[in-house]
Amino acid sequence: MDRKAALSAYIKQEIMRNPKAKLSDDEDLLSAGILDSLAILQLVAHIEDEFGIKVQDEDVVFENFQSINALANYLDALK
Repeated sequence: MDRKAALSAYIKQEIMRNPKAKLSDDEDLLSAGILDSLAILQLVAHIEDEFGIKVQDEDVVFENFQSINALANYLDALK
């Protein structure tokens, strides 16, 4: 499973609590109310565990968590 699919599946299952929900890769997760501050912390912990990537505090910004595409781009840039 690629990163986008893994991120989408996690957000649907664990954050939205609806694995069958429709969620596009460019949907604004923050404006749509899908991600709040607690969900972002949960997602950061998941990213660190799942992908072995340390998310720096200064990287937890709107631009990096706005959408699944933004998250994937951020993670790709860390490689």
